[in-house]
Amino acid sequence: MKRFEGQVAIVTGASLGIGRATALQLAREGAHVVGCARRQPKLDELKARIEEEGGQFTSRGLDINDTDGFAALIHEVHDQHGRLDVLINNAPSVKGGLIQNTSLEDFQANFKASVDSVFIGCREALGYMYEQKSGSIVTVSSVSSLRAGTAAGGYGASKAAINHFTACIAMEAAPHNVRLNIVAPGSVKTPGLNHATGKNETILDSIAGAIPMQRHAEPEEIAEAICFLASEQASFITGVVLPVDGGKAQQMYIPDFDITRLDNAKMGK
Repeated sequence: MKRFEGQVAIVTGASLGIGRATALQLAREGAHVVGCARRQPKLDELKARIEEEGGQFTSRGLDINDTDGFAALIHEVHDQHGRLDVLINNAPSVKGGLIQNTSLEDFQANFKASVDSVFIGCREALGYMYEQKSGSIVTVSSVSSLRAGTAAGGYGASKAAINHFTACIAMEAAPHNVRLNIVAPGSVKTPGLNHATGKNETILDSIAGAIPMQRHAEPEEIAEAICFLASEQASFITGVVLPVDGGKAQQMYIPDFDITRLDNAKMGK
């Protein structure tokens, strides 16, 4: 498919994980992708990969916490290409920990990357998209925005904030034929997961075992959901939060028990 033929897309946090997979998918489907991240060497590797496949990619070393720099990037992309069709707000920041051990600085760091940068990205991109009468913004949230978890107060709260922010802005943008949606991943095989778990196989297996589908997601699976919402295949979808989590957000917790005892009880044994 070439769902993004002739379109221009910006992907934040494009150097690794979900952002990298999304940039690759958009480029394969015809978009000129502008990817920004802090890791310039990783962006250079991605550029070489995309161009080797015949795609178009422009890299920009940028920390998304530099909101002025992010705003300038959006304007530069529009000035150079004359349009902006897709914005993927993906760049993550995870400052976890128990609340009593969390500094105000670390708590606010979650909001700076997850909320402030999304606000700036949406505000600057929407003007151009309104002029075009078309455009799509997809923001990567988390299943932590939908379900509570220990040591995730700051992170979960910041992701929940962008869920509601996106829904509100979707109402403003809808009359202009501009859509905003959220993808909320669960556990994904990314460098971030490896960092959080120390690559401990026991911990990784335990997390996977707690997911109804009994595994972690691949970054490409999240990218597919992002690209669907960004594309015209989702032309009448706006303001939604789409969990891509192997069923985790819908799972009711039941303590482990011997299933044979339940079967025997049903049969009157």
